[in-house]
Amino acid sequence: MGSLKSLAQGFLVATGLIWIFNIASLILGGDAWLGLMYLLILLIPLSSLTILKLKSTRHAPSHDDSRKWRNLFFSFQGVALGFWMFDIITTVYAINITGLAIELNPMGWPWGILGALAFYAPTLAFSYILLFKMKEKVSLYASLPLTLITLGMGSMNLVAGAQNFQVFIDTAFLASSVRFGLLALIVTANLAVPLSLKRMAASPKLSLNLKKP
Repeated sequence: MGSLKSLAQGFLVATGLIWIFNIASLILGGDAWLGLMYLLILLIPLSSLTILKLKSTRHAPSHDDSRKWRNLFFSFQGVALGFWMFDIITTVYAINITGLAIELNPMGWPWGILGALAFYAPTLAFSYILLFKMKEKVSLYASLPLTLITLGMGSMNLVAGAQNFQVFIDTAFLASSVRFGLLALIVTANLAVPLSLKRMAASPKLSLNLKKP
């Protein structure tokens, strides 16, 4: 479970950074209304996580330094996967939805995904074995260059995704007829979701669950 949590945390960090980039890009160079909507949507998980962190009284067990480093290194695999997913989603928009871009990979689209998958799948598996199945320190050191290579590959996906997202910036806009209705809906969600979580966290049943070791 610790390895899966580390992978998920890395993926969520990458997603959050990409989302912030999208907000800034839309506000500065695209439809500012879309940027505002992206920002308000981002506030929903941020406020919810803040409430859960403040309400939770559960203390995670302490780990040794080696375990922390292993979890950190494995979380970078999640970061790279987040960058790859950003590349895939923006490519779908640029090629399949707008038809304004082409796939440069010789395999074409969508078969070009298999090229990256052929890298990420064995790298993820090998990193897991080095970090969590082999307990020697040398396995931790051996995972470092593999982590750096994965981050390098993920960075290329991030750059490609950012280039694809430029197509979204140039073509996407929020119709004036739905702006205020959508704004009201998202603002309502920003109020309702955190308040619901706050009430759930304050309930006796959930409080007991949060106090369990």
